[in-house]
Amino acid sequence: MRSTHRVVLLITAVVYIMFAAGCGGSSDEIATRDSDAIATSADTAVEADEDHDDHDDEDHEDHDDEGASGGLDAHVHGLAELFVAWNGSDVVVDLVSPANNIFGFEYEATTDEDLAIVAERTDVLTARDLLAFNDQAACSLAADVDSEFVIEGSHAEVTTSWLFVCEEPGELSQLDLTALFTEFPGLQDIDAQLASEAGQSAAELSPSSAILQLN
Repeated sequence: MRSTHRVVLLITAVVYIMFAAGCGGSSDEIATRDSDAIATSADTAVEADEDHDDHDDEDHEDHDDEGASGGLDAHVHGLAELFVAWNGSDVVVDLVSPANNIFGFEYEATTDEDLAIVAERTDVLTARDLLAFNDQAACSLAADVDSEFVIEGSHAEVTTSWLFVCEEPGELSQLDLTALFTEFPGLQDIDAQLASEAGQSAAELSPSSAILQLN
């Protein structure tokens, strides 16, 4: 997936929750904090992205050669990216995945069968209980889950966004993705990036390690 896509999503999430949380102070102070947050998040996301891309180049060089002759870059199938950002009681979660992991194909759905698959899988993906924070934080969805299926050339991605509000944000400690991996067995690895007032971090998730630690 594109580096800029990763960076933009993470920065957008950070800036969004800063406004949603209603940061106090003068307009100049808020602008300064937002600028600092954008710069810090961008630097961190770019560094993490470069490291991940270097890793991909080494691990998937042979697959790239096969993909060049086979059409889609098969080496990205099974991999997705998760962005989690929070400030105060607001938590934004974005999942970016090749459409193959979600629907089983990466082309435009035109037949009744494919359209039914997209509709059913989208319903599952946007279900209110697919992601679960630890009970102590008392988090609930603040809006309907948004999911977008975008086709660009020979590739297609599904971007899904959640906005949560937590009654006890100080108790946030875990995000459980077990149901996500169970419902979508095409997902094998998720690269997660986290951003909060405390800083940024990264983690790798899989069906056997599906709980993201938030602190």
